[in-house]
Amino acid sequence: MDVTALIETVSRTKSQAGELTPQQIIDRLSHALTEFTTSARNQDFAAAYQPSGNYTRLLLNSPDDPYQVVLVFWAPGMGSPIHDHADTIGAVSALAGETKEIKYGVRTVGEAVELTEVSKFTIAPGRIAPILPENDQQLHLMVNEAPHWAATVHVYLTAIHRYRQYEAVPGGAFRTAETSLWFDEYAVGRTMPTGASS
Repeated sequence: MDVTALIETVSRTKSQAGELTPQQIIDRLSHALTEFTTSARNQDFAAAYQPSGNYTRLLLNSPDDPYQVVLVFWAPGMGSPIHDHADTIGAVSALAGETKEIKYGVRTVGEAVELTEVSKFTIAPGRIAPILPENDQQLHLMVNEAPHWAATVHVYLTAIHRYRQYEAVPGGAFRTAETSLWFDEYAVGRTMPTGASS
């Protein structure tokens, strides 16, 4: 599956989302992401790409779309803070290398939030991590622990413009900080391979 077909699948799923259960949405996104991330042509593109820094986020579809397909490059040792996904449904897979995902649940809510680790998962090409609005499938961090670059593909069925990061405070709790989602490049999908992929 090439990037155009992936974007078309996400667009079609978005337009039909009202008729689908969350699990049906995850199944559709997972199938498309598995095809996309196991394509040798797409993996070759990721291997040849020259990221602009230790962390590079590329929007593959139009910024005007109501959904997002994002390609993220992670330098060795680079990770994200704990963050949510603004209640969108989505899915993540790896295009190159592997990243570790740790999901968290919220134990208490107030000025400070207590989080508990609920699962760890290795995201690799063809392995999907779902994003669902429930706490234990919404909050996560990701990190590339390998000594080489990794690339992941994130699909958000509802475009994320603002989300929350969770910052540690003394005593082991966390406070939330609202953050804008930014991209290093837009509509990069036009430079990715299109047409039949292996």
